[in-house]
Amino acid sequence: MAESSGLLATALREHQLFYQSLSKHLPELEGEVIAAAHEAIRELATAAAVPCAAYEPVIEAVASAVEYCEFTGHPEGARYYAYWHVLLLADQALCASV
Repeated sequence: MAESSGLLATALREHQLFYQSLSKHLPELEGEVIAAAHEAIRELATAAAVPCAAYEPVIEAVASAVEYCEFTGHPEGARYYAYWHVLLLADQALCASV
């Protein structure tokens, strides 16, 4: 099981690098909800170490961005933030199992 745990930890580190790259190309949408999601994403992406508890506020902010984009008629933004949402949920689950 230690080998599996090491693989999961490696996956989390690789995902952190992916987040850093993605966070440099956030969509240019307006609104406080979007700004809050971007800030949360950037904080997570630039963190040296990410505790499991750090995912929850980012997940909530991104979920709000999905809802905001759906409500304001930005389907591409909704898909983009939904993608982030799934990535974050997966990493939160990985983090809990490492």
